[in-house]
Amino acid sequence: MQINSNAQQVNGTHTSQKPAPTQATSAYQAEVVAAKPLPNITDSVTLSAEAITLSKQPAVTSKEAEVLPSPTLPNNGEKAENYVEYRKAKAQYQIYSDMAGMATGNSNSISPVTAYYVSNNDEAREALVSSKAQQQQVSTMQTYVETTQSIYEQA
Repeated sequence: MQINSNAQQVNGTHTSQKPAPTQATSAYQAEVVAAKPLPNITDSVTLSAEAITLSKQPAVTSKEAEVLPSPTLPNNGEKAENYVEYRKAKAQYQIYSDMAGMATGNSNSISPVTAYYVSNNDEAREALVSSKAQQQQVSTMQTYVETTQSIYEQA
């Protein structure tokens, strides 16, 4: 089925023009006459008495809004302070543990907390580098001893 291509829209309704006499029309050609309007649909809303009274009140502007008091910590923040002290002690222990492990050669890795501490503390960084240099010297000396012993044993 073919719709007439000369259809025009006027005020929401469709009308059609008759084709020019030179155009061929077929029996299957349809014309758009008028669009059917949508049925009337209405919605209803029920408001409570409280909603009605609230809607009648004037809107509150930002200047009239009340300022809330700043929140306070329970027990005057004693638990929060204790927790902060605990976290500081835990980080300090981790730093000391990592530094001891690096100094004795028992550990080759450090925690992020220790890495941050070492990167921002010149004395700690110097101690860590010197202990690693000492470990390297000991390792080199041990390799030298093992190599010379194997040479003397072969001779």
